[in-house]
Amino acid sequence: MTLSTLNYDVLLKIFDWYRLYNTTDENQIDQGWNLERWWYRPIHVCRKCQLILSSPTRLDLHLVCTYGIPVETMLSHSPPLPIIIYYPEITGRIPAADDEESALFALQHRERVRRIHVAAPTAILCNLFKVMDNEFPVLENLTLHSSTESRTGSMLPEKLEAPSLHQLTLSNIALPIQSPLLRQAEGLITLRLWNVPASPEFHPAHLVAQLSGMSHLEVLMIHFFVAIPNHEVERRLRSIAQLTQIALPSLKILAFRGGSAYLEGILARLSAPLLSTLNVEFFNQLTFHLSHLRGFVPTIGEFRFRSAEMHFDKDFVSVIVDPHPERVGTYPLLLQVRCQPLGWQATCAVQICHALEPFFAGVDSLTLGFYKDGPASWQDEIDHAQWHGLLRTVAGVKSLQVTSFLL
Repeated sequence: MTLSTLNYDVLLKIFDWYRLYNTTDENQIDQGWNLERWWYRPIHVCRKCQLILSSPTRLDLHLVCTYGIPVETMLSHSPPLPIIIYYPEITGRIPAADDEESALFALQHRERVRRIHVAAPTAILCNLFKVMDNEFPVLENLTLHSSTESRTGSMLPEKLEAPSLHQLTLSNIALPIQSPLLRQAEGLITLRLWNVPASPEFHPAHLVAQLSGMSHLEVLMIHFFVAIPNHEVERRLRSIAQLTQIALPSLKILAFRGGSAYLEGILARLSAPLLSTLNVEFFNQLTFHLSHLRGFVPTIGEFRFRSAEMHFDKDFVSVIVDPHPERVGTYPLLLQVRCQPLGWQATCAVQICHALEPFFAGVDSLTLGFYKDGPASWQDEIDHAQWHGLLRTVAGVKSLQVTSFLL
């Protein structure tokens, strides 16, 4: 059968299937023809294939501005299709001067920009931010990564608005306190804030207020570059007369890295009835106050704690609940503390398990895994009182396994 014998509807279905595997999804880094530019070549096969251009909405056609593409020329000689600005992080490559100019030119067509994915040094991002300080009415996916890591980071444009936003990922980039971006993005589904610059102004009450109204939010990840000191967070929270309580009815995944006071400040104001995954990493600290975490855990889906693992690694200790081999790397409940030596790790594990003690009542299988570095004996690094305190929190276990591993 030849193309000439196929009717238009059949051809459109073929193209529709073909495009499903050609995407600029953030998990797929491909510099070939699979950057949603799948339709560039087929339209040159024959005149009949040019029907692709007559169905831009059904086939979700875009113009992709990426490395090495003369964007000004492309936009001048192409239909007015939605635009993707795509300069992801690639080893050994950053946007060159020509790429920066192309991105700046594409951003001027803000009424057509559907997705933005840029990883670049702070100096380049600051130039782009000058053009982005405005409303992008059809922007659905915004991913920005500053490769210049610092405690202060870059600052997102204060007047940037994207009412159609579905996914937002920022790395080493701060949100201005007065930014309307989150308040207006009621359709947001995924919010990832990586390496958030530590700012006393970005306290839990402020963040929770920004999240209110996000009834569609499913994934929330907040990772600080360094922890805001617990005493500073607590002082800020005490200055707020009334707690703002919000519900995130669609939230399924919550991941956090920072200080315990900040997490407690969030959980005290938040309810998430559909939450099924809670992953927490605390920075180095001696004591933990986790009363709100203790009250929050029962809301995590249909948790039935049956097994648990405690990993005493070289640089951190982890408490994992209900690990499953088929879900490697994802756990319903994971609490991790970056600290050493082993005695300190045991103290942290005791505090975490004590906070969650009522929910360990059903655990009947416990695994203790120890990192072993040479001939040193880890048994001598923890006294008996610490062991007793640790195991007392899971006194109902029927099976106890102790293992060691090398990295």
